[in-house]
Amino acid sequence: MSLSPAEIVAGLTHLLGESAVIGDVGQMPAYLNEPRKRFHVPAVAVARPADVVQVQAVCRWANEHQVKLIPQGGNTGLVGAQVPLGGDEVIVSLQRLDRVREVDAEAEHMTLEAGVILQHAHEVAEAAGAMFPLWIASQGSARIGGVLSSNAGGVQVLAFGTARELCLGVEAVLADGRLYQGLSALKKDNTGYDLKDLLIGAEGTLGIITAATLKLFPQPDGHETAFCSVAGPEQALELFYLIREHTGSRLTAFELMPRFGLELQLRHGLLARDPAASVSPWYALVEVNGMKGGMPGALEAALEVAI
Repeated sequence: MSLSPAEIVAGLTHLLGESAVIGDVGQMPAYLNEPRKRFHVPAVAVARPADVVQVQAVCRWANEHQVKLIPQGGNTGLVGAQVPLGGDEVIVSLQRLDRVREVDAEAEHMTLEAGVILQHAHEVAEAAGAMFPLWIASQGSARIGGVLSSNAGGVQVLAFGTARELCLGVEAVLADGRLYQGLSALKKDNTGYDLKDLLIGAEGTLGIITAATLKLFPQPDGHETAFCSVAGPEQALELFYLIREHTGSRLTAFELMPRFGLELQLRHGLLARDPAASVSPWYALVEVNGMKGGMPGALEAALEVAI
């Protein structure tokens, strides 16, 4: 027999405490209003566990009473995976799981809980003299759990790969409350099944990621950036191949955008001024990292060949 909304709120309150459960829809907008505003279904409740043990308790209780759960990080996803669709779900917010468990720059890894904001992860890495190379537009509010659950790519995916390739191990709570402890920091681990790769990109359908061990990289000496006018996607691809030939693994970003997208940002005040030297139907934003002891000007030299 299914529980009523009041019984669900009461059950969650018993597990987490009154301050950690939201049962009033009027107090849920921050958890329901996703960026594209395409979904408008309320949740039965929002549960805000404070640690892994509480996440386990919620999952165990929900499994026993057949209550649907939707894990949520920073609520920045664009496909609606983090908000209700049927109105009978409970949102499990991971915002309070925001501890930095370990940082080891020499061994090139750090372990963060799922609620750590991506921007904070960058700051933690930089404070240790290292770099975590995953940058996305929503990094000021996206959280590590959601970044991994959606297998985010970011602007430096060319050089460093997606979130899956930047993760060494995960900790996750399964549907029945059991804890998968897979926070390995080994770069070479060829034993058994790689279960973390199933959990990463699964949008929370196989378990709720509660922590992750992430790769760190040396900080580059600097960056070279260019905003290039191109005639179209085919010409942009030719430019990409040429720059990659001259810069190799130092090419970290190559973003193609139409003039229309640029005009939208200018029209709505998202850009202070037009960054283009001339009007073009398409543009490519290119970034090359400087290497310690390397020669600067690699991007400029490649562009001179392209011209």
